[in-house]
Amino acid sequence: MKKYDKKYGVGKGASFIEDFSAKKESKKEKKEQTGPKNYQEAMTFMQQMLTEADRRQQTMGKVIMCSYCGEVFVAKGTRKYCYGDECKNAEKRYRQSIVDGLAAEVKKGLYANFKLFREVLPNAGEVRMDYDKALKKGFDEHAYYGTYKNPHNDIWRKVGEYHFTITHKEDDRFLHILKKKKNGI
Repeated sequence: MKKYDKKYGVGKGASFIEDFSAKKESKKEKKEQTGPKNYQEAMTFMQQMLTEADRRQQTMGKVIMCSYCGEVFVAKGTRKYCYGDECKNAEKRYRQSIVDGLAAEVKKGLYANFKLFREVLPNAGEVRMDYDKALKKGFDEHAYYGTYKNPHNDIWRKVGEYHFTITHKEDDRFLHILKKKKNGI
């Protein structure tokens, strides 16, 4: 006997060939059982395979460019920046600096308006001044943080305890400033 026959328990070569062909036939039967039987099943199977391929591509990632530095990388999900936190943090600092700059401008305008109003009208009451003169003193028309509508439907803008509105009379513009008393007008 050959070493091969002893190892696998086959006495003669003929029986080994028969066993091998029997195993081959059983594999063919299994393939026929698992494969699609008609066209509709084949299409369903193909759609499942395509769906699986799409899912795999999503889990593997897409090739995109970093929103901050422009470097190309493979990203999973909705990632917009390179791996690591450098680009993400740098972009965040840049956006925050823009917001901080805008907030500083608004704060500066509010303070300038409040300072002007306190200088012109320290006590409760109402005063009217030339708009151009107010601009020279640092007045900012867009620096306010609230509005108030009086019974005559005039819109007054609020800065601290002061309200102001701008009126036009022919070619002249005037700034009206109002400071209310603590317990009413």
